[in-house]
Amino acid sequence: MTGTAAAISDPLGLEEALETASGHPRVTASPEVADLLPRRQSLYLDCQRLAFRSSSVADPERNRPLEPLISARDAQRLEIMERFFDVLLADLSFSTESEAMAVAYIQFDRASVRNELGQISPLRVLELESVYQEILHRRAASEISQQLTRALLAQALGNPADLPRNLLQPALSMPPDPLPTLDAVLARAAETPVVLGLTAGRSQADRDLIAMEIRQQALELLLRLRALTAAERNLRTELAWRDLKLDESRTLYEQEVTADLGYSMSQQTQTRQQSQRVSFCRALVWAELEALAGQPLAEAADGDQDQ
Repeated sequence: MTGTAAAISDPLGLEEALETASGHPRVTASPEVADLLPRRQSLYLDCQRLAFRSSSVADPERNRPLEPLISARDAQRLEIMERFFDVLLADLSFSTESEAMAVAYIQFDRASVRNELGQISPLRVLELESVYQEILHRRAASEISQQLTRALLAQALGNPADLPRNLLQPALSMPPDPLPTLDAVLARAAETPVVLGLTAGRSQADRDLIAMEIRQQALELLLRLRALTAAERNLRTELAWRDLKLDESRTLYEQEVTADLGYSMSQQTQTRQQSQRVSFCRALVWAELEALAGQPLAEAADGDQDQ
């Protein structure tokens, strides 16, 4: 399979990437082998902790769908989405660290000149050099992350030897408002071929356990979407404030008034990256919920609204 996989387009769009899912070896591999080779975690996406900020303990397994409850093709499509988003976040991280590095270097260089003129202490110069070196280190790590996330995406596409270079910014499929009810999701999930095949010929205890797990999975996904929606509203306000704060810092910096431009850029960058993570997580969680239901759920939400 991997030796005959089609070349990856450049630039690569999400829809085109998702079309490769059906031909991936994981879709037809035996469950025994697939279980021995678990999927790796993302570098940048941790939707569970992002949604519930009070969670102090990482639980990466909650970021994974219960694969016995969805089709192998849908599971692979979800992984491709996750890897695609991870590459975009790695690129954003590298870009922002590069900008921060440039500003930190200018501040360090100017301080060095002022130190030679006796206008600033050597301690301040060393402090600014330390900041510059720290950002330089972060930039190097982000550059390496670009390669690693692309390798994971290529693996998910079934063509590990052909790392994608440029990705198109996707048009995200977002959950409707209001969300479908838990009962609507459960009704559809119970009738999917995957669940029907899983429950066929089982004991009542087995069927009850499967139904409980489907309910818990659906409930957690719906609650996560609600939490992410709240996070998105908060970040929109914070990002507007950070943008204005950065404009103010740039003005003071250009006027050579004391201002921590690097700090303002860092805060604005972190907020922008967090906003992008939330958007990606909302799209990913919604796709997982639809995979659990075995079909698009927008109609279910419309039906709930009409009632």
